[in-house]
Order: sequence, then structure tokens, then C-alpha cells
Amino acid sequence: MDAAAILITAVAGVAMGAINNVAGGAGILALWAFEYACDLPLAVANPSSRLGAIGVGLFAWLGFVRAGIRPGKEVWRLAMFAIPGAFAGNLLALKANDLAFRSYLVVVLVLLLGQQLLRRPRDRRPDAPRWLGPIGCVLIGVHMGFAQIGTGFVAALVLVATYHDDLLHVNAAKGVVVITSSVASLLGFALAPHVLVNQSPVIAWGPAACLAVGTATGSYLASQWTVDKGSVAVRRAVVAIAALALLDQVRGIVMLLVA
Repeated sequence: MDAAAILITAVAGVAMGAINNVAGGAGILALWAFEYACDLPLAVANPSSRLGAIGVGLFAWLGFVRAGIRPGKEVWRLAMFAIPGAFAGNLLALKANDLAFRSYLVVVLVLLLGQQLLRRPRDRRPDAPRWLGPIGCVLIGVHMGFAQIGTGFVAALVLVATYHDDLLHVNAAKGVVVITSSVASLLGFALAPHVLVNQSPVIAWGPAACLAVGTATGSYLASQWTVDKGSVAVRRAVVAIAALALLDQVRGIVMLLVA
């Protein structure tokens, strides 16, 4: 990597960390940095972004703890269910094509926008069935292992329904789930060449480390902004980023279909 690639990747990481802490969907910045600044193929760029995702989750959690919002043991127990999902998502990622990838993200973004725009006032603690949280965290793990982009969106959908209605608490809990699922996904991709026949290495550790430094910085700073601005500002950011990301994915699908 030359100096320009290092700088672009680190800056992309800061933006990814900040946006993913507040809402989600900024994992695309990692792919752009890896593909265009570091000349990595998509098959390597996607798995390499998981180290940056660990930075997002870890430093988001640390930032919220420092601000006095500490996710409880309940969240850590739920997060364990994301581990098998992440390994399953890794296998899907090694086989998926671009059209399937973008179509899946469109579904996730539409669900998130609907949840945020049509949400009804309710008690602070949701009354969802107890089994929904574990199943939801398995799906979060699958998404992290498969796509990474939009994991914050998926986690917000699950945690708002099963853990807490306040987005400050949801964002703090999201950091725990992201830590667990991203570590599992990174481990799965790192082990893939050793357990799968004819599978070449899929992680570029140098670019991945540069991205992680940036995501850690951006995520930590954004966690303090989230606490200062409150749930209303977070919700507005979620809606705005989801709408822009949805338009971008639809554009990508159209280009693939007409190509």
C-alpha cells in the first residue's frame, strides 16, 4: 500500500465508524476504499472489511460505557446467538453474486425505513416473544457474515423490537452485537482457506488494519455525539442514511440488469 491508499482507507474508516455507530450502511465506504484505492477484488474486499467492523462495535461500546450507558448481561447473552449465524453468512458470501447481494440489501433498507417511519409510541420495554431476540441475533450474524454493509440497520430492527424502544440504548446494545458477530465473521473468513477445499485467502490484513484504525476513531467520537444529541437526532440520521443507501442499491440493481 502506498501513502495515498493508506490515507484514503483510514479516512473511509473514520466515516464508516461514525455513520455505522449512529445508524448503519456505511460499510460500502470500506469496499470502495479497498477496491479503488487498494486495488483489491470484491471477493477479498468484502471479507477484509470485518476487521473494521470490529473497530466500529468495540469503540462504540466503549464510548457509550464512558457516557454512562452500559448494556447489561442480557445483551451479551443475546449476542452469542450471532456467532453461528456469522459462520453461515461467511459461506453464503463466498458463493453470492452481485445481484443477490444488492437485492438483499434493498429488502433490509425497506424494512428499516418502514420501522422508523411507521413506528407507534409504546412502552420503553417491548413485549415481543422471548424467542424473537435469539432468532433475530442469529439473523444479525448471518447478515454480518454475508454482507457486513447494513449490519447496523439489521441490528436496529431486531433490538428495537426485542430489547429497547429508545435508540440510545439500542445503539449501545448494537455495539455489543456487532463486536460478537464481526469477530466470529473475521475468524470464519480467516479459517476458510484451511477448512474449505480450493479456497484461497480472502483477507488483506494491511488494508484491513488501516480501515480498523479509522473505524475505531470514528465510532468512538460518534458515540459521544449520539449521547449529546439524543434519540430524535439518531432517528433522523437513520432515516436519511437508509433512504440514500436504498436509492444507491436500486441504481446498482438497474445497472446490473441492463448490462
